[in-house]
Amino acid sequence: MDDFLRFFNEKRYHFPMHMEIYYSKIMDWCIDIYKKGCAADYPDAEHDGDDVVIVKVQDLDMELCFARAHVALKEWLMKYEKGY
Repeated sequence: MDDFLRFFNEKRYHFPMHMEIYYSKIMDWCIDIYKKGCAADYPDAEHDGDDVVIVKVQDLDMELCFARAHVALKEWLMKYEKGY
């Protein structure tokens, strides 16, 4: 979890994005990362209205959820930003 948060913190200075982390007994752990108003800039990526969805993961296991979000963020940056 710490590695993921440090990585996100480092990247947000060069690539502004928003992150929501929450827990619900119905949905378990959820991590959503998105970039507001940039859907048109990434036509092949997943969108939520005008926002581009970068990461959307959900898992019962907190550590696994953070690990999956870490991998998903790196994969998205590799695909759409040519690296991280």
